[in-house]
Amino acid sequence: MTKNGQTILEELYRDHSKRLVGYIYNFLRSENEAEEVAQEAFLKLHSIENPEEIISHKAFLYRIAHNLAMKALRRRKIIKFDTGINMDEMEVESNEPPADQKVSSQQEYKLFCDAVATLPPKCRAAFTLRIIHKKSFKEVSQELNISISTAEKHVLKGMRDCQNYMKRAKKQSVNLSSQQTLEGRKVKRQIV
Repeated sequence: MTKNGQTILEELYRDHSKRLVGYIYNFLRSENEAEEVAQEAFLKLHSIENPEEIISHKAFLYRIAHNLAMKALRRRKIIKFDTGINMDEMEVESNEPPADQKVSSQQEYKLFCDAVATLPPKCRAAFTLRIIHKKSFKEVSQELNISISTAEKHVLKGMRDCQNYMKRAKKQSVNLSSQQTLEGRKVKRQIV
């Protein structure tokens, strides 16, 4: 995704991130949720397989954000439906997710923590303050004594680097498990 030495994604983020959050806010009426959806939209755009095939990256980004905002609104409506049953009086067996889902999310969390640990110190600090502690870019810049644009660049770099780290780790895990499966088949064939 490069264009004259500067990535299109960085340019889009610098020029449109605040407007995109405002656009999403018009649907969701929640600043935090709008910021989260905007970040997810940038991550989805970054993970596109063939970005050179996109005619207008800005339009594509806004379409992704619109779809994510609509998805969030649909989730709200599903939660609000009225069945005539008092949900507070119903007994729930367990609030715990299924065991396999719990293990998977714990592994994903550990992978995310490992990815964050690989970031350069300033980048890691900005990323952690913004993504984990939900601080505004202004607060991040004040706390780290850097400009707002530098804070934005650190966070974007952190997002990109963490996503790349996690993709590589998952790919290595898949390759390792498929290699182990093939080796297991060879052993079975030798036994039979």
